[in-house]
This record gives sequence, structure tokens and C-alpha cells, in this order.
Amino acid sequence: MLEVKDKNLSAIKCQNATNETKHLKLLEKEWGRYKYAILEKSAADYQVIRNLLKDKTSYPVREFYRLIEDALSKETQPGAAENAAQHVWGYFKNKATPQERKAFEKSMRNYRNGTGSLATVKRQLHKLAMKYEEKYLVQSLYFYI
Repeated sequence: MLEVKDKNLSAIKCQNATNETKHLKLLEKEWGRYKYAILEKSAADYQVIRNLLKDKTSYPVREFYRLIEDALSKETQPGAAENAAQHVWGYFKNKATPQERKAFEKSMRNYRNGTGSLATVKRQLHKLAMKYEEKYLVQSLYFYI
């Protein structure tokens, strides 16, 4: 269950797996950090994990992390990556300057037609998250894994 690629992520998994209180809020908080990274891989996996966390009477920690690890091991598909980037862009669409909007749209267009990279799109989104102090996004693993 706990593959060690990142010691900090593994430590959080261990804490959540061994926590005696077993509050679903711990997994919901983790989901907030992972969800856009999962959406970037597979909308179907994203939905499965969302549905798993709807049962407020259980604490499915092993299944939760198994699903996350399975989803993250998949190859990124351009359509899924674009969908996730558009969801993240939603945090800025009413705040961004016309120049920022134009730059984002150009980066997305370039990514879509194969002349740009997903890394460029994500760097741009991360820069906006920092500028507009979107703490939820800055703490998201979307930009880091």
C-alpha cells in the first residue's frame, strides 16, 4: 500500500492509516490535495474516489490510497489533463487579467495541438495560484506530482 516515492507523502499515508480516531475528515483533506492530480489522469477514477468518500460512516483508508496510487500510475491523457487544467483555471477566470487569460488560452491551445507542453500550462496555473493566493491550490499536489 505505501510505496515510498516521497517521504512526506508516505508519512501522511502512515499517519492516516494508523490514526486511532479514524475521522473521514482526514481522508477528505487528503482528497483535496490529490483531486486535481487524479482528475488529470482519469475522470472515472476521480468519480470513484469521490463516491468512496460519500459514505460518512466508514474510514476506507486502504481503498482510498490504493485508488489514488492506481490512478497516479496511469499515463496522462491529453483530454483528461486539459479537463483538470480547465478546472484549476476556474479559480482564476473571474480574477485574471485579460493578458493572463490570453496567455492561458494560448498555452492550452498549444498543448492541445502538440506545440506546447502540459508543464507550461501547469507552471502558468501555479504562478496564478501564487499571485491570487489560492491557498487550496498552492497546497494541492497537482503542481508537484
